[in-house]
Amino acid sequence: MTGRQQDDGVAVQSSRFQHISRDITGIKLEPIVALSTSRTVGAEVLSVLSPNLQNERFFHNQSAVQSFMLLEAQLCTLKNALMCKNLFINLPITVLTMGKTFHQLMQLKSSQLNIEIVEPASFFSLSVGLRECVTQRLQQLSMQGHRIWLDDVDETVIKPFLSCRLPLYGIKIDKVAFWRLRATPALSRLVTLCSQLAGHVLIEGIENDQDRAYALQAGAGLGQGYHWPCWYWSED
Repeated sequence: MTGRQQDDGVAVQSSRFQHISRDITGIKLEPIVALSTSRTVGAEVLSVLSPNLQNERFFHNQSAVQSFMLLEAQLCTLKNALMCKNLFINLPITVLTMGKTFHQLMQLKSSQLNIEIVEPASFFSLSVGLRECVTQRLQQLSMQGHRIWLDDVDETVIKPFLSCRLPLYGIKIDKVAFWRLRATPALSRLVTLCSQLAGHVLIEGIENDQDRAYALQAGAGLGQGYHWPCWYWSED
């Protein structure tokens, strides 16, 4: 989920994030749910920003170093949370293109993570050499047990990846694409395309039982959205 923020609720104040940005007021966890059973199987770690900030722009402008520092602070905050054993975290591709931040990522003392590559279309703006480098680094992360996901995918984003050989574990379908396609056969076609790249497909933007039924009928295995309450977490 690009931007790593939702709009509901009240942020948990967390001083641990203040050295990264005063605009980050805390974190919360959004459940990842198995659609067939409604069982929670994981949680995405989301940053909460100060009111009236445009979260897409805020995170797009973060440097690779800032993005990695935020990840470290999030994982440190959640390290003793018993329910946080299957975390989904967001990473921009710049963390993988920079040797320093990638090395730090490989040295993280954490359990296996679901790593969501945000703005995945940016992969194709890289030079051929950098694309090969990123592919190799994703393979290294996968060999460590981390699971690689493409985030916010739609019909346009998915197509160029069909000719790539990335070590993908899962694909997350963008909520806006889901809302646009949910009552049409095109949603099933998109899920089928995603299934050609990865063994797991998650649909974002599930807001009610009907949405869950649409996603399940289309062939997705996992869902995420306002239909399932999120949890706030503080560092205390």
